[in-house]
Amino acid sequence: MPGSSRLAVISIASLFCYYEIYRWIPLGPWNGEFHWPVSNDQFYPDIVIGLLLLLMIWSFRRQRIVGMWIGVMLLTLWLGVHLSEWWIPYVRGTGPDRDSFYHFYGYHTQILPVIGSHRPPDGGHAILDLFVLLAFAFCFVAAFANSRGRRQAKKS
Repeated sequence: MPGSSRLAVISIASLFCYYEIYRWIPLGPWNGEFHWPVSNDQFYPDIVIGLLLLLMIWSFRRQRIVGMWIGVMLLTLWLGVHLSEWWIPYVRGTGPDRDSFYHFYGYHTQILPVIGSHRPPDGGHAILDLFVLLAFAFCFVAAFANSRGRRQAKKS
């Protein structure tokens, strides 16, 4: 397995581990869950996300080009959703219409400062987004390198 694919597998596996722990284990103020069992309001989507991450690990490990590009597209979608829900409102500021959304996360651990109406993602989501961004970058590079390498091998 080439180095780029290995880094992609490691980054997706790290994202998978963090995501599963973050969503299913009570971590107190880090994820807002204090008791077992965790009250997961996204039970079925979290199951699907976990399975998709495992499928991505398999695709990059086995270097399945179509699966690799599907994984890149899914990570792009994930980044887009989190950019529009968390990071763009943090940079641009929010109005009173988003106060209830941020109030829900108000008792979660914060690692970025609140500046006026610029409310940051809670710490758990900020770290999750870092894992998603790293996985996206490594997966894009691996998918591109493997696609290019296969095209060059066919020309020879």
